[in-house]
Parts: sequence; structure tokens; C-alpha cells
Amino acid sequence: MNIKINYEVCTRCGLCSRVCGSRRIIPDTDNRPVKLIEAGCNDCGHCVAVCPVNAIINTRVAMSEFTDMVDPGITYQQFTHLVRNRRSIRNFRKDPLSGEHMDKLMHVVKYIPTGSNKQGLKYKFINDREVLDRIKNSMAAKMRILIKISESFPLRLFMKKKQKSSASRLVDLFYNEGNDSFLRGAPCLLIIYTEEKYFRIPQWDAGIASNTIDLAAQTLGIATLMNGYFVELANRFRSIKKLVQLNSKDSVLTAICLGYPAVKYRKTVYRKPLDITYI
Repeated sequence: MNIKINYEVCTRCGLCSRVCGSRRIIPDTDNRPVKLIEAGCNDCGHCVAVCPVNAIINTRVAMSEFTDMVDPGITYQQFTHLVRNRRSIRNFRKDPLSGEHMDKLMHVVKYIPTGSNKQGLKYKFINDREVLDRIKNSMAAKMRILIKISESFPLRLFMKKKQKSSASRLVDLFYNEGNDSFLRGAPCLLIIYTEEKYFRIPQWDAGIASNTIDLAAQTLGIATLMNGYFVELANRFRSIKKLVQLNSKDSVLTAICLGYPAVKYRKTVYRKPLDITYI
């Protein structure tokens, strides 16, 4: 069994069985917690973290990772400012992203929740300027191919006029005006991907991961831009996956352009009222 319980210090409070999501820990006749079976435990660590007397050990994980909770000292108003100040940046300085900052982003994203505690996400930083140039050139070429294909019947029925106009504008900016409309001159592209096929959960995990990285980046002075075009094109064209050394089994879930901002915004922006229903 991976879960070991020290009954000499256990107070039989029942907290570990209450928080066990897989119901693998239950109280026996004298309210002593017992681990039923090995199967089904996903090492979420809730039982270890909730125990008030440190009576539980999980032999499959690093127990040193379980540290005392710390009050982050962030008020609701401070968090609101962080969210409202956040901008999508399309003007980056040429300075490369520092290794220290990449490490800090990965340190914080390590602790995000993942469905069934699978922790199946993988992260790849693309910092090489030559590789970034090949990526944007390939994205532009593949986008132009898709636009051309969409003009044929019956495929033109599946691409909305607005979508085609937007894609055509990106290609036009790139080839005719010399504007990097695909990577926006970012010195770094972070790709979040997985081989996991666990329903659609990895996609949700990647959404949590990218949002966590996005907000953490603001505290470090790092600019961000979510790059959905890369995600779509990489998953459609194997040649783009090869550029970033991914195999055909890898699914690209999200991509983020990273760098240091070349512009500074001084005001927040308008957002239309939310559509909210209370039942």
C-alpha cells in the first residue's frame, strides 16, 4: 500500500476519509482510517495535506513537497487589479526571455490542479530565433494553403466569411507588409502539449495551465499572447510539429508567445456586461 498511517498519533478525526475523492480511505468499526485497496488512488495528496497530526505518508510521492500552508497576502482587490491590468501584447522587445523567468513560470505551473491528478501536460520553450523564423514562415504558408482550399466547393461552405477574411488579412500582413502576424516578433514560444487521450481533460488542464502562466508572467514583467493559430495549424500539419520536435502522437493544446513588452499600457479597457443567470 502506498498510504501508510501511523495509528500511534492518529486522532481518528475522520478528515482523511472525508477528503478522499476516490473513497479509498474509510473508517473501520472503531473509526480508525484504513486504506481499502491500492487501485484507484491517484496520489492527489489530500489525505496527507489535511491530517492535523502528520499521521499519513504516501510512499509514491516526495513528502518534502508537503509544506505548511502560507497566507499569500493577496486581497480580492489586488487580484482584481492583476486581472484587469493584464493585456495581450503584440509588441515585444528583442531581448531573449531569461532562464530564471522560464524556471519561475514552470515552478508555479507545477502546482496547478489536473483532472484525476494525471499531470500529463508537457511544456516546450522555443527560444531559437532561426527556429522561430521557420515556424512563422511555415504558419503563413500553411494558412495560405488553407485559404486556397477553402475557396473550392464544398469546403467553402464550412469556413465562414469572417473567418476567411481574418485569415486572409494575416497572410496579407505577413507577405505584403512584412508584418510578423503569426508570432508578433516574440522571442519565445511556449507550447503546452500531451500524449494523454484521457477524454478531453488534458485540454481543460492546459487552459488552467496557460491562465496560471499568463497571470504569473504579469508579476515578472513578462508579456504574453495566446496563440491559437499555432495550435490549429500544428495539429493540422505534421510539418509544423516536426519544426518544434513533436511527434504525430502529441496533441498541441495551447501556445503562448512570451517576451518583454515594447509598449506600456496606462489604462484598463472596457468589457461588455456579463450574461449571468442565477437559478
